[in-house]
Amino acid sequence: MRTRLTPRAWGVLVGSIALLVAGQLLGYPMLQVLAGAGLAAVLVSVLTVVRRPKVTVERVLYPDRVECGQPALARLMVRNESTRRQPAFVAADTAGAHQSEVAVTALAPNGVATYHYELPTARRGPLPVGPLLLRRSDPFGLVSCQVSIGSTATLLVHPKRYAARTATGIRQRHHFEGPVSAGPLRGSIDLRRLREYVPGDEVRHVHWKASARAGRLMVREYVDPDQPRLQVLLDTRTSALTADQFDTAVSVAASILAVAAQSGQRLRLTTPCGTDHDVQSVGDLLDELARVEQATTNTNLLESLPVARDGGALVVLTGDTAGLADVPNLRTSYRPVVCIDLTHDEPALHTGAGVHVIHADAAQKAVDAWNAVPA
Repeated sequence: MRTRLTPRAWGVLVGSIALLVAGQLLGYPMLQVLAGAGLAAVLVSVLTVVRRPKVTVERVLYPDRVECGQPALARLMVRNESTRRQPAFVAADTAGAHQSEVAVTALAPNGVATYHYELPTARRGPLPVGPLLLRRSDPFGLVSCQVSIGSTATLLVHPKRYAARTATGIRQRHHFEGPVSAGPLRGSIDLRRLREYVPGDEVRHVHWKASARAGRLMVREYVDPDQPRLQVLLDTRTSALTADQFDTAVSVAASILAVAAQSGQRLRLTTPCGTDHDVQSVGDLLDELARVEQATTNTNLLESLPVARDGGALVVLTGDTAGLADVPNLRTSYRPVVCIDLTHDEPALHTGAGVHVIHADAAQKAVDAWNAVPA
């Protein structure tokens, strides 16, 4: 708890001391009385305010995850834990650089009051909220007391999303081609081959006709093929995009990836700064994009791409047009390949050499162009 005198209190103290000295020197008792009244007022103010508020304060954020620009609230529940009336005070809560002040009225013994206030959601990213500061002052404004109470919380502000369509034209592969997936996929299981029975195989997978022909037990081996995925390369280098352009790129990535995740496609998010994330759910994806930040690095943009073996689609979000020179060489590994350059004022969609290039300076324009990419 921190108690301090306000500038008004210091003025009263200086004036009271001056009156006291003048009264002594000039022999005017009234000046001494006025000086004593001023000093007494400051002392009484200190004794009035110095007592710590005996309250419990609970803050709840709802929702704790919100899309950029959407409303988010904090609910403040204040309970008077004492058997005496609790004087009014101000509860100040910080959310990033923003501060909200709630005027808590006087509480009866064991009384409870609930207050609500909005939180800023204009910028993407984790928003630290708290701790709470309880402030009290005397009626004359001579003394203020401040105490920190409660814990901190974090509001995750997800990037803004726009209506995007799912990636189309992804090269499909037969289930006998290439490696199989690391984990099970939704849908039917494909027969890969027949092989000899080994202890531990399920009896229901025994192929009796093949066993009769071979003279030994043969079983069906079922696997899931490695499903084509959507690979998104998000350029996090400060040399490629400004802070505002980067937020635009994150918003475009969220729009494209979220709708793909909802449609059941397998997704992977990669950045030049080390992120290589298999997306498991829409919530997992949006949390990752809310936390992603730019970094200063000289890494080549395309070096961060994993070796492709699934024939999926590739989306590159960047502002470094020079770094896209080798993109046409990726057509043997990815199809389709879409490059989105977020540094151009005039929106445009160009298709050539098997690569779709989108120019835009706003997320809505970029997503509109993405929706127009031919299947």
